[in-house]
Amino acid sequence: MTVTDDHRTSAAVGRPPRRVLIAVIAATVTAAVLAAITPWPRGFQGAPTGDPELMAELEDALGSRHWQHVAAAHIDGDEVTFTGTGADEHTEFEIGSITKTFTAALFAEAIDRGEVEAETRLGEVWPDLDGKVAEVTLESIAMQRSGLPPQKPWSGWGEGISGILANYIHTDPYRGDAGDIVASLSDVEVGEPEPEYSNYGFAVLGQALAAVAGQDYSELVRDRLTEPLGMKETFVPDSADGLSHGFTASGLPAAPWTLGGSAPAGAIRSTTHDLSLWLRAVRDGTAPGAEAAKPRADFEDDRIGWAWFTTAHGGSTITWHNGGTGGFRSFLGFDRQTGKGVIVLNDSANSVDAAAALIVAATGADSGTTTETETASETGTASGNESSAEGERS
Repeated sequence: MTVTDDHRTSAAVGRPPRRVLIAVIAATVTAAVLAAITPWPRGFQGAPTGDPELMAELEDALGSRHWQHVAAAHIDGDEVTFTGTGADEHTEFEIGSITKTFTAALFAEAIDRGEVEAETRLGEVWPDLDGKVAEVTLESIAMQRSGLPPQKPWSGWGEGISGILANYIHTDPYRGDAGDIVASLSDVEVGEPEPEYSNYGFAVLGQALAAVAGQDYSELVRDRLTEPLGMKETFVPDSADGLSHGFTASGLPAAPWTLGGSAPAGAIRSTTHDLSLWLRAVRDGTAPGAEAAKPRADFEDDRIGWAWFTTAHGGSTITWHNGGTGGFRSFLGFDRQTGKGVIVLNDSANSVDAAAALIVAATGADSGTTTETETASETGTASGNESSAEGERS
């Protein structure tokens, strides 16, 4: 009996109790599952396309993050070189606030058509408005100094909660339509007319231009910009059905954004092929409304035209805009003097602004220069940023 007891004691010492063993197994399985579903830092995914040398330069400029797929173009005069991984020049991406350059072009085009003037006030577009908001001019909005808040004010707690929730479940936080944008002006508080990046302002600008033209914003983009330039792969979506999704900065899936009534601030989807047409036409002054890119005033450390920023550094002057939605980031910039430019579209919420180095390096300036500036978080709440159809001036 004593021997038996000693044997049992020895066996107990030699292996853990059953409940401990089960806990260890459960923990091991849980760790394995978490490891399998947690995105890890990695390079761009998919088969390479286009020019490998340009892709190598781009990867070197952007560094290692939770990348997914990318398409890029380098412009040198009329010569365009495309590259990508998991995407090519015809792959569609959300371009975020690069959309603002289209809205600004529509503003310039509307002036040329005699539909509005630079100093046209919101109260002239919508006569029911009164007070300070009625005195806000279209040009002040286009130059990001209107006093309008960065984001559309909440219409109620329901909209606020849904906007906050959208950030956590990675969906489009914009619920309102064009009518909601207009209605919100009646209650908005207008601040001082000083430089402040406003996604809400550009939503208002786009809807004002649509109102005076008697067309939807998407129709204006198509009829006045993309069709004349042969940009067949560029459009303003009216529904998320069938649209590709992107990924968060940590690699989680993020739903596509259509932005509803805020579409003029960041809803356009396009390709590097089409944006190469856009960049060259704006650079050369042949695009409808190309004068929007002309610098007109200071904006922090930069100059601003209508939407477009211009940054001087190291002997190079870059005219640019970037963009960001819940699952995409973009950059477009050019040096008007040399004719060189870069476009980068990527389906993750990691900034690609560092691609500006490819323009600067090509012009013989400091290759470490970028135009990256963050004026607001690109992934905040829909009320406090644009959750952002943009934040890095996106």
